[in-house]
Amino acid sequence: GPTPQVAKGTHVLVPLGGSSPTHWTAEPDGGVAEPLGGVAGADHALWVGLTAPPDAPIGRYRVSVRTRTDAGEFDAPFEPENELVLLFNPWCPEDSVYMEKTSDLNEYVLNESGRIFYGTEDQIVDRSWNYGQ
Repeated sequence: GPTPQVAKGTHVLVPLGGSSPTHWTAEPDGGVAEPLGGVAGADHALWVGLTAPPDAPIGRYRVSVRTRTDAGEFDAPFEPENELVLLFNPWCPEDSVYMEKTSDLNEYVLNESGRIFYGTEDQIVDRSWNYGQ
């Protein structure tokens, strides 16, 4: 939302190499990259793997980075290409939508097409639907 708050679980602070109170983790992923060409003031890049817990709320997350050095702190501005869309994971046993049966996964998650029902209580109609996954 427009005013995320840590207390409401809508703002998550994840320390690098650690875990947040809500169990998000951020770990270095691949080390330090070569100098970034064309980026003013950017000498190196650090790739970070961000992991959400299985019970994290699904939705859109804005990801930004704060760095801290002897020279001070820097908050990188949010960039739209860093938006994260978190979905459910029916393959993960810890997720509330977990499906143990492969047949259920094939039917309800992996199907490319199916049927939708619409109409009123007295007159229900169905039609084909391409999920476009």
